[in-house]
Amino acid sequence: MGSWPGRLFAGAVSVLLVLGGAGCQKKDAAGAAAGNPAANKDAKESGVPAAKHVEFTVTPPIQAGPKDLFEDIAPKAGLDFVQQFCDERIANIIESNGSGAAILDYDQDGFMDIYVVNPGPLDGVTHHKEGTKRQPNRLYRNRGNGTFEDVTEKAGVAGMGYGISAAAGDYDNDGFPDLFVVNVGKSILYHNKGDGRFEEVTDKAGLGHKGTGIGAIWVDVDNDGKLDLFVANYLTYDPNYQQYFNPDAYPGPLGYKPEFNILYRNRGDGTFEDISEKAGIRIPGHRAMSVCAFDHNGDGAPDIYLSNDGTPNMLLLNDGKGHFQDIALKAQAAFNALGEAAGSMTAAIGDCNGDLIPDILVSRLGYGSLYMGGPKGIYEDRMMSSGLGSITAQYVGWGSNFLDYDNDGFLDGFIANGDAHHMVGWESLLLKNKGDGSFADDAEQGGVYFKTKIRARGSYVLDFDNDGHLDVLVTAMADRLFLLHNRDASGNHWLAFHLQGTKSNRDGFGASIKVTAGGKTRCAEARCQEGFLGTSDPRVHFGLGQAKIVEKIEIRWPSGTQQTLRDVPADQILKVKEP
Repeated sequence: MGSWPGRLFAGAVSVLLVLGGAGCQKKDAAGAAAGNPAANKDAKESGVPAAKHVEFTVTPPIQAGPKDLFEDIAPKAGLDFVQQFCDERIANIIESNGSGAAILDYDQDGFMDIYVVNPGPLDGVTHHKEGTKRQPNRLYRNRGNGTFEDVTEKAGVAGMGYGISAAAGDYDNDGFPDLFVVNVGKSILYHNKGDGRFEEVTDKAGLGHKGTGIGAIWVDVDNDGKLDLFVANYLTYDPNYQQYFNPDAYPGPLGYKPEFNILYRNRGDGTFEDISEKAGIRIPGHRAMSVCAFDHNGDGAPDIYLSNDGTPNMLLLNDGKGHFQDIALKAQAAFNALGEAAGSMTAAIGDCNGDLIPDILVSRLGYGSLYMGGPKGIYEDRMMSSGLGSITAQYVGWGSNFLDYDNDGFLDGFIANGDAHHMVGWESLLLKNKGDGSFADDAEQGGVYFKTKIRARGSYVLDFDNDGHLDVLVTAMADRLFLLHNRDASGNHWLAFHLQGTKSNRDGFGASIKVTAGGKTRCAEARCQEGFLGTSDPRVHFGLGQAKIVEKIEIRWPSGTQQTLRDVPADQILKVKEP
């Protein structure tokens, strides 16, 4: 894996950057070459004047209008996290990605908590003042009254290193979700002890590899009842690479060597083994940005979709035994409708046109794609006919999500946007499903937030107050969190599922759920809800429109067990245990 984190270098002339208590500084443009301590010394003695003091503005509270569908309540909810950014600008491709979060109910009190990842300083990547202390990752406990408390220190999850993303899942089936924190360098596995505290068990579990991690998912690839771990790696960054094509930007992904992704099999004894080679996922030449799992062909075995930066996306088909083959080209999900391997950020999975076949929404630098699934396993990128292309063309889309924000039974979309090369904010997108899998920009109904320019990166769907209306958490570069509270007053009904596997993995990841209500059947899949740089609420949510009763619920568990429930009242979080 990448050895570049060991190449240490320090800036010669610096700029103090004060943000969220983090002292960081930038190397002067006339200063030392990366990786050359002698050049650093020469630059210090050259008398180059220090650059000016720079501060990034933290977005003030956003006052929602009385009719706004979403209200940003992060400041009043007690989410006081500000991302530590140790530079004056986005100086390289690693810094550009930002950092994310994971949604989990770590204490199992029924309310979703929030874990946020911090990058911090990293020699060879950030231009920081010597001695700059890393600010901690933060765990916020949901009090259940609309506010959160910081329990990071008590829980023991402050993290270390250059944090990028996190994934939550119960790998030991003890009923408490664990945390895998993805770093540039050595990642971290936190085992949830069930008493409000976590134990760092990375090396003991066999997960101590070093790489340029960018995303991860918990997925039971062989359906043995134990969650395995797929880690998506980006590229081997070389700070000495200086072949700029644009003096106002940094080298793109193809300027660096790719890194292999890794699949770890859960042995069931608290340890994991690297099965990447024999599983067929060690495919060269790609630079992953995110990874997600879903059952592409309906055979009950989880498949893997990888969004890649500058190379074709991959669809890894599972043979049912945990061995994979890339069929993205055959399935027409490798390139976009223009035949490009455009820079893909993340993929949201869901049935957006009601045909009971999963579709794929991919956010990108520029035109986003909507791969509409077909009955023969072939996708059609309806980039333009869906309306997505014209809406997304002017943006760089990072975190993308499907969510039914008005509970009318049709999956809508959310895309967090931000400039890839400059510390410039852009508006996020709220995409209204017209009912046929085509979308319209719904910023007017969404409210003031969707007219506010944010340096956004990750976005995660959750129902933090358990009212059945899906909320959104957004992470941003050198900025605070944004918690968008859904104030939908349509009166539409809903049903959410909290699954508990017995023969299957405890989280029920991989279970297929069909609900029939009001004469309409909808489907969704329980999974580790990976987005860009993190994971969303693991509970499965259905908007039901005007239906107050769900006539039939059909659950196919990963073990193969079939379960049917009838005449279930709407507007509840239904806890279902595998029989």
